[in-house]
Amino acid sequence: MAINNINNLAGNRVQNTGNSQSSVAKSTSGGQDARAPQVKVDSVSLTSEAQQLQQVQKNLNSASTGNESRVESLKRAVASGDYQVNSQAVAKKMFSLEAQLEKTLG
Repeated sequence: MAINNINNLAGNRVQNTGNSQSSVAKSTSGGQDARAPQVKVDSVSLTSEAQQLQQVQKNLNSASTGNESRVESLKRAVASGDYQVNSQAVAKKMFSLEAQLEKTLG
C-alpha cells in the first residue's frame, strides 16, 4: 500500500518516534571509535481511525453479498453491450441515498 502524504497535516496523523535506521559512521581520523555501531529502527503507529478503517476494509473484502450470480450476469451483459441503463431508476436511487445520508449525518 502506497502512502503519499495524505492527511499529514503537521504530522498529527502518523506518529513517528523520531528514530531512523542508521549506523554510526566510523571516525575519519584513523583511530578506533570507542562506541560500537548502533542500529536504530523506525516505528509507526496508526491512529484509532486508521485502525477502524482497516477493519472495515477487511470486513467489506470478505463479505458476501449473495448476489454473485446476478453480478456475473450483469458483467456478461455489459461486456456484450446488451445492458441498458435505466437513468430514471438510477436518479431515484441516488436521491434516496442522498436523503438517507442527510438524515443520518444531519
